[in-house]
Amino acid sequence: MAQSLSLLYTGHIRGDLWLLPRLHTFLRRLMQRADACLLLDTGGACSEQVWHCRATGGRSCLVALDGLGYHAANVEGALDDAGREKLAGQVSVGLVDTARDWQPPNGEILVALEPGKTAHRLQICLRPAERTRLDGKALWLGEVQAGQVGEVRLELGDPPRIMRAQVHDMPRSTPPNPGIAGLVEFIESEARYFRHRDAETRGFQT
Repeated sequence: MAQSLSLLYTGHIRGDLWLLPRLHTFLRRLMQRADACLLLDTGGACSEQVWHCRATGGRSCLVALDGLGYHAANVEGALDDAGREKLAGQVSVGLVDTARDWQPPNGEILVALEPGKTAHRLQICLRPAERTRLDGKALWLGEVQAGQVGEVRLELGDPPRIMRAQVHDMPRSTPPNPGIAGLVEFIESEARYFRHRDAETRGFQT
């Protein structure tokens, strides 16, 4: 019997840290019905228009996603080399961009921005597509917006097969997780420290 795998994924959070405590509750509900599940983000976690994203160089929301238990996230264009190197030493979430993929411990799946030359295993593409589809062994994830969770259930045969693909809207009544709310408060306090430090540095230089 072919093995199955469930994927839950988000995208376009755009720096809304206070969405995440409720999102965590919703994700845990969805994960309860999955045997094996990967949690992914297709990009746009931070936004330059949001103060804590600017203060942390795009790291704030990625630290939060790590706290939610995400396995990998698309960080293309979100981090410079120094910021990526600093963040990589602080989190366990896989930071995927054009130069770097992420591979689960079993080695049977590759999470990348788009398909590469490794055609013998399933490749999950984190560059969002118009719709969820399989192209050979490349799985493209359909685009979702903040407050939505995409779900894909796969049969890992040869070739793999999509058993279910749908997008869930998080109910407005979803309660926030207190632990994640505390994490968000900590991330914002760190971001305020960085903003204050940078303002002082600019003051000394003028």
